[in-house]
Amino acid sequence: MKKKIIYEQPLNDHIRNLLRLEYLFEGLNYYIKGASQWDSRAAINYFVEIIEFISRLDIKTLLTSDLEHYVQGLERWQRMPNVDKERLSQLLDKLRIALVQLDQLADKPEREPLGYALITTVKQRANIVGGTCPFDLPHYHHWLQKSVKQRQVELNEWLIPLVSLQEAVELDLYMIRNNGETSQQIATEGFFQSQLDANIAYQIVRVSLPFEHSCYPEISGGKHRFTIRFFEQHQVGERPLQTEQDINFELCCCMI
Repeated sequence: MKKKIIYEQPLNDHIRNLLRLEYLFEGLNYYIKGASQWDSRAAINYFVEIIEFISRLDIKTLLTSDLEHYVQGLERWQRMPNVDKERLSQLLDKLRIALVQLDQLADKPEREPLGYALITTVKQRANIVGGTCPFDLPHYHHWLQKSVKQRQVELNEWLIPLVSLQEAVELDLYMIRNNGETSQQIATEGFFQSQLDANIAYQIVRVSLPFEHSCYPEISGGKHRFTIRFFEQHQVGERPLQTEQDINFELCCCMI
């Protein structure tokens, strides 16, 4: 199977928040494994962004509502004939475990990592350009001189209060992405527009293109319709232009 690039567009603020959190956790988990001081710096920066982000919304309540909705839906499916009951049972187990872990999570999970002075200090300097250099934060500079193993152990300990949140975000998006209508479409001269059924709670529009494709899509839309424009940019320094080609692409409209 040829490798594809998937472009996603959230259709509401809740999904925007989930996709941004997913992105931040992916960055954090990547840099936690790194050996250099710059890897550890990047990991701390992702910690700061996650803590800042989740402090602005009641993410625990939103995720709990979503996962409970999926449990109710799958329980109804279990009573129907000709379904993969083993697969449904596995998904239900994952959802129920995630709900229990969310219930045990502190109402303000971002406060737990903030108990560590280092992250708090870096957060306070994060908005100053170059504000975390060695002479500004000697405490941080000292911590960065620790062995790779010690830094990684401490970073993973700081992640523990947020793991159940991360897993719930991943499971929520997994359920949405795997509940979609997939079709092959053509964007005439790089333009495609479609209506959405107002009676269906669509959440994400996904466009898949071959890895080597010369174009990329810009997707915009809301709960009633969406538009896709395909652009070409042959050199990084050039201005992207909407293609005049007819583009074949795979479209998936995901729902809750």
